[in-house]
Amino acid sequence: MPYCHKKVLSFLLTTKCNLACKYCYGIRKIAYRKLDIDFAKCAIDEYVKNGIVDRIRFFADGEPTTEPLLMKEIYDYAMQANPTLKAEIQTNGVFNKSLAKWLAYHMDEIWISMDLLPDTNDVNRVTKNNRPTSPLIEKTLRYLASLKDKKAMVGVRATITAQNIDRQKEGIDYFKDNFDVSHIWVDPIFVPVEKEGKTIEDIEMMHFAVKFVEAHRYADQKGTFYESNFTTNFDGPTDRNCRSCVPMPHLTTDGYVSACEMASVGENPEHMDVFIYGKYDKANNKIIYNNDRIRILQSRNLQNLPDCKFCIARTHCAGYCPGETQNENMNLFKIKDKICVPLRYIYSEIGQDYGKHHGEFAHKHP
Repeated sequence: MPYCHKKVLSFLLTTKCNLACKYCYGIRKIAYRKLDIDFAKCAIDEYVKNGIVDRIRFFADGEPTTEPLLMKEIYDYAMQANPTLKAEIQTNGVFNKSLAKWLAYHMDEIWISMDLLPDTNDVNRVTKNNRPTSPLIEKTLRYLASLKDKKAMVGVRATITAQNIDRQKEGIDYFKDNFDVSHIWVDPIFVPVEKEGKTIEDIEMMHFAVKFVEAHRYADQKGTFYESNFTTNFDGPTDRNCRSCVPMPHLTTDGYVSACEMASVGENPEHMDVFIYGKYDKANNKIIYNNDRIRILQSRNLQNLPDCKFCIARTHCAGYCPGETQNENMNLFKIKDKICVPLRYIYSEIGQDYGKHHGEFAHKHP
């Protein structure tokens, strides 16, 4: 099932973060805010109770686990609305044992950010006082691995950088052998929305493609799920890339509905404004939608992407990530062309393998 079919309500819980990752894609200079609980409940009433979504997701421009009480209140309210609802979280993995245990027995998926190996991780993922984060993340992973009866699948989301691009097989062994983690999602480093003060060391995409294919085949032999934004829709044909083009809702801390986590603010979103398609009316407790924006997002499909017309992977890519495309091109319909040749290479090498043994592939995505 293609990823764009994933029916999920995302809560961007907070602007607060307990780390200071050098390449962070988000906006770090805005004032502290957290998601309005009334906004969250209003969206649950609309999307969960009406069966529009079948899962919820905790994410943030900051770190969702820094707002545990808010997260638990939203979780409880959503589960009352639909006890069969699935839940997942994308987190930096730096939190205490008590919260780790709660997540393990309440989430269906926990995706922890760590850049494959301790030394490659600690180049960019550091604490606010510039200390390495790998010992803290390893502690969390080790504890989660010890909970043999946990509900959650624990996966890792890694950014591929110049430091780890050639060490992807090592990363697969590291997580499998030390923490029994067999779900890894990797993405090449990309340009952040807020660029000032960020450290971005670009990588050559064809180099990534070759090394990713090698690692993917190695992971298959090891029984590890090893995927990327490049392979998002390899398991089924689609005319649109992801849930941004449906759109599926992401609730922002300033009271807006966004189609993409890269557009994490509604006020002054600058070049990411095309993704902001709704606003919470607190006085009347309802969401007001911008239908013109919805039509634009829904039109981001193969029919309106002429650059994709003759691509062999067109129905298994559909224009690549809209968020990265808009951020780098300032145009939702202009393809991020530096990924086209590498993606076609990956598709030609391993695209035929999909559908054989990936199960609910679309849901295994952070």
